[in-house]
Amino acid sequence: MAQPLTPQLQAMVRDIADISRYVWESGWSAANGGNLTVDVTELVPESMMADPGARVLPLPLAVLALAGRSMFVTVSGERFRDVPKYPTKALILVRVLPGGDSCQVLWGGDGGGRPTSELAAHLRIHEHLRERNATQRVVLHAHPTHVIAMTHLPEFRTSDFVRVLEVSLSTAYVFLHEGIGMVGPEQMGSATLADETVRLLDGRRVVVWERHGCVAIGDDVSEAFDLTDMMEKASEIFLACVAAGYEPKRMTAREIEELRGGGR
Repeated sequence: MAQPLTPQLQAMVRDIADISRYVWESGWSAANGGNLTVDVTELVPESMMADPGARVLPLPLAVLALAGRSMFVTVSGERFRDVPKYPTKALILVRVLPGGDSCQVLWGGDGGGRPTSELAAHLRIHEHLRERNATQRVVLHAHPTHVIAMTHLPEFRTSDFVRVLEVSLSTAYVFLHEGIGMVGPEQMGSATLADETVRLLDGRRVVVWERHGCVAIGDDVSEAFDLTDMMEKASEIFLACVAAGYEPKRMTAREIEELRGGGR
C-alpha cells in the first residue's frame, strides 16, 4: 500500500493544484491538453520507496541522469481542471529506477493512471537540467491561445520568437530577456520533439511548439506559469495591434539597454 504524502509533499500538491486551476481558467488547456512535471526528489522520504508491491511502468526513453529521482507528473488523459478536485487521480508521483528506463509509482494515479503522453519531452528536459545542475525543477506545457495564433503567421516561424517581446510589452522583454525558442511541426510525444526542445532550451526558459503550445521551465510552478502568462500577454497585445491595423515597432537598441539596466 502506498505511503501517505509528507506535509511538504502535500503542500507541493496544493501548489500544483492552484497552478493547474490557473492554467484551466486562462483557457490554455482545452479538454485534457497540456501537462506538468515537478522534480521533488529532495522531499521524498526513503519510506515511500519501500513498497514491494508498487507498480512499475516503462519510460518512453532511458534517462540515466534521472535514475533515483522522483517527480510529480500529470496523468495521461486527465484534465488540468480536475487536479484540484481529484489530485490522487489526476497526478502521479513516480521514482525513476536504476537504469533510467522504468519508474516506480509511489503515490497517485488512482485507477491505474499513467504519466502524460508527452513524458518523453519532460524527461529529456529534466535530464538536461540535472546534467547542468540548474535550479529549475518544473516543466509546464500549456496551449496559450495567442501564442499558438502567432505561430500561424509565416514571418514568426523562425528559431527565435523574440520579436514579439521586443515590440509588444516591455515587461515581457524583462522577464524573458534571453529570448524564446521555436520548434517546427513535430509529432506529439516524439523523441525528435523532445530533443529539439532541449536544444532550444539551452540558455532559454521557454520554447514554443508551432501550432501546438509552449514549454516553460521554472524554479517552482508559479515561475513556470508566470513565464507562460507573460509570453501569452505579449502575443495578445501584438495581435490586437495588428487587428487594429498597426504593426508594433521594435524597441530601439537604447530602449532595450535601458530596460536591461533598470528592470532586472
